[in-house]
Amino acid sequence: MPVRAAVMVFIAGSGLLTTGAVQAAPAPDPEKLGRQAEILTEQYNGKRLALKKARLAQRAAERQAQQAGAEYETARLKAGALAASQYMMPGAESEVSLFTGDDVQAALDQSAASRYLAAQQVQQLRQLALTRMRYERSAGAARARTAEIQKLTKDLAAKKAKIEKLISKIPASRGGTGGAPPVSSPASGKAAVVVNAALSRVGKPYVYGAAGPNSFDCSGLMLWAYAKVGMSLPHYTGAQYNMGTRISSRGQVQPGDILFFYPDLGHNGMYIGNGKMVHAPRSGKNVEVVDLAQYWWGQFSGASRLL
Repeated sequence: MPVRAAVMVFIAGSGLLTTGAVQAAPAPDPEKLGRQAEILTEQYNGKRLALKKARLAQRAAERQAQQAGAEYETARLKAGALAASQYMMPGAESEVSLFTGDDVQAALDQSAASRYLAAQQVQQLRQLALTRMRYERSAGAARARTAEIQKLTKDLAAKKAKIEKLISKIPASRGGTGGAPPVSSPASGKAAVVVNAALSRVGKPYVYGAAGPNSFDCSGLMLWAYAKVGMSLPHYTGAQYNMGTRISSRGQVQPGDILFFYPDLGHNGMYIGNGKMVHAPRSGKNVEVVDLAQYWWGQFSGASRLL
């Protein structure tokens, strides 16, 4: 076989030569990417809620530490005066250093010290020891909350970066709303207020971490709608799930109930009656009304009734 022909046979057999165009990589699945982004979004919302609570706890711990520190200094000054008053007593020099030092309890544990003090004075020093312990506990709690805040802040930044990376891959598809809202709803009273509030946002874009009035994520839409009847909801599906009365059967849901989906409770929406719900679906889409029978009942994990 001529050399040229042999080379061509080798190339063709090895796959180095192709007769057609190179096959393009498959297009990203927006629903799959959107679901992944939503999981991270609700984790992000949970971290934000934890950060808010940690900051409140930190401020409370700092106030307690400040108050306990002031009480300790007052008690310490009294103990110093007490020790000074005992200074002229025989053998009291070593006791003065014990009572004015940092370890008050050690001073009290030494029986030699106690014989120079009346019962009232011993009680005063014991109070000093307790005050010191309260201060140290409060200061320790404040330090722990500060460390927790630093970790949560770092976690939030990491979650935010992951969400935005996923969102950048999702093609926009903001055209439809999943069907126009029904002309009438079986809701009444406060339920009608929250249903109509949520329906008024149909067509507004999904934005992670948003709670209105012009953009929403799923739990943010629930938060915004329920605020219209004076109810304050946490901005997190996991926390909203733990509110109100638990409804486990889809046959028992009523307009205004919050529906939760997937085992991780990573998505929610509001039941509006007639087998439909309004929800903020995912990045790249708008708030919409959907027929639950088409997909969502198969992902149903339960509902919460808040009204």
